[in-house]
Amino acid sequence: MNFNLMVTTYRHREYDAVDELNVILQRFSIDAQMIEIQNVSGIILALANFNPFELITKFKGLLIEEPWQFRYILRVIPIERTLSTDLKKIEKEVETLSMEKIRINDSFRISVEKRHTSTRSKDIISSIANKLQNKVSLENPDWIILIEIVGNKTGISVLRERDIFNSIMEKRKTGYILESSG
Repeated sequence: MNFNLMVTTYRHREYDAVDELNVILQRFSIDAQMIEIQNVSGIILALANFNPFELITKFKGLLIEEPWQFRYILRVIPIERTLSTDLKKIEKEVETLSMEKIRINDSFRISVEKRHTSTRSKDIISSIANKLQNKVSLENPDWIILIEIVGNKTGISVLRERDIFNSIMEKRKTGYILESSG
């Protein structure tokens, strides 16, 4: 199953988030070839016929203009490669994608989000880190190697922090949501 977006929402609000995603995509005249609620609460996978990184930019622009459009969508993560959950395949895809993007002096962090799998994060991280010569920066990396595992499906992206859409953080930046002073 191919997907190029991972959408997160509140538990048991998946159908509301799917409706919201459909409305927003239609607003941009973007077709969703597939939107599928996963058996993991709060996770939706989608395949849109549009560059997922450009879509994140569109989402951020819409949120600035009309923040109320985002009630159920929490995060939208662009996915560059999809494959079955297999350590060797993941390692190979990450290595290929990293070589395309990460320059010699750039730092990186590996983030593994896994749901419904026995694959260990530690095994994934160590096998990938051994292949890369760049320095690791957990706090402020130039690049994030993101591995999203949902059961037997895995999505991989090499991206920057700003490439992930987080509706709550974006609303805080615009002042739509004020920080609580506790």
